Amino acid sequence: LLLSSALPKMCLGNDFREPLIGDTPPEAKKSQACRLALRGLKLFVALLVVVPLLFLCIVWLDSGDGASSDAFRDDKGLMDVRVTKGFGTRGYDKVRISVISLSSQPPAAGIFEYSARFMYKWSQLHLHSSVMTAVPGEESHFDVGTDLTVRLPRRGAGVAGVLIADPCVKSPTGRGWIPCALGDKFQTLERTPALINAFVGDRDTDYWGLLGDNFYDRTGEITVDVFRRISLEAKSKLFVTVAGNHDYWVYGAPALSSVADQCGYGHMQYYAQDTKASISASTGASPVPFDFSVDPDKDRWFGHGCNLPAFNNSFWYHQIGNVALVGQSGAYSLEETRPFMEEACEWLSEQPDLELAVLLGHWDVPGMGASDEMAMPTWYSEMAAESGCAKLQRRGILKFVVGHTHCNGPLPHTNGDGFRVAGFGMEGCGDYGVPILDTTSGRARIWYFNTATDELYNAVLSCVKLKGWRECTSLATLWMDQPIGTGDLHLKSSVRLL
Repeated sequence: LLLSSALPKMCLGNDFREPLIGDTPPEAKKSQACRLALRGLKLFVALLVVVPLLFLCIVWLDSGDGASSDAFRDDKGLMDVRVTKGFGTRGYDKVRISVISLSSQPPAAGIFEYSARFMYKWSQLHLHSSVMTAVPGEESHFDVGTDLTVRLPRRGAGVAGVLIADPCVKSPTGRGWIPCALGDKFQTLERTPALINAFVGDRDTDYWGLLGDNFYDRTGEITVDVFRRISLEAKSKLFVTVAGNHDYWVYGAPALSSVADQCGYGHMQYYAQDTKASISASTGASPVPFDFSVDPDKDRWFGHGCNLPAFNNSFWYHQIGNVALVGQSGAYSLEETRPFMEEACEWLSEQPDLELAVLLGHWDVPGMGASDEMAMPTWYSEMAAESGCAKLQRRGILKFVVGHTHCNGPLPHTNGDGFRVAGFGMEGCGDYGVPILDTTSGRARIWYFNTATDELYNAVLSCVKLKGWRECTSLATLWMDQPIGTGDLHLKSSVRLL
């Protein structure tokens, strides 16, 4: 059937033969054309057979969760705690406190509104979570199986936060899904947790965040291993995150995805942000902090691809001190995101003691799952056109921070409004260091502590552990330094513009 429908009629029957020495030019030309047509048809048929077989082999190799319960060994009493700011409309004094464990039993009785096994992905883990009230400007203590001390800054006070993206390690447990090209050079398995513990655990740090491609993990093993190395002091700080392309599809793009991918479901439950979904999602009398309405594996032919979570699981906004943070995901369309954008900008415009607003996303360029409109530089422009955010942009206090391209520094061609923090072990610019967004003393600054050599790493870590990072800024460069609200941006000449 393929031959009769695909080959020209002149190539069928006795007319289809090898060219002979005595053939006239038209006869030779006809025979040559038929030979080429048959070769093309053979190649086409081979691709029809080989490509599906190859894909089925990949799906078979990827099938299953990829991790056994044994991989998630007991954490020897180190609490895996997450403290995140309550969604903006809840009120400033609300925080979401969560514990991730291997047990279905809550670590403390009568504390958590929600206790359940992870849904769909990373199902070896359980999440225990609740929205609680903290006292701004004071220490708040919560019994979550251990004494957890949470410091919520006073509303309107200057604050500081560590923001990094695209961290990778060569983990001794779990599978290395994506090569961590500079993992050995920077010793990221030991040094990244050590830097987080030193900088985030410092009393002068109020919050921290991972802006996507968090440890390039499909099954959760690598993530759990890394977080075991992070101190409770660091975990007790307010935490923010957004998903990157590798958090949805471990190989980085929808075309290379399968139902074995976490598809963002592991990420959203493990990091437990208080998102837009948490405001409305509920099951009976137990508030559910997520919208589980989309089954990631449903109707995926031959196991190819996965269905993203409902978009409201990936968007949030809130205020910490004098800074408002807005989290987004570039994996969704601008059309479905537009109502959230309008809501977030209107809310930002109503906060009286706001001195800086920062949009947090992963993609700095389109592609690999993000459209032109949803990559952060363009999305920033879309947000700046919204009435509430336009006022902030005119005052020079609307900024954005991204990951994705593995470099650290001010983002080119953004007029000083955009910054990239994705140099944390992956191949790229060869950067490795700690950025801190600091809005104290009436200024908005981004300090960058370069730790890309042994000498720099040892000097920075020793100083921070001994004195605290504020006493070590002589070892840092400034990416941004402006009086808050004026829009005057000063880039130090020593900073490498990427």
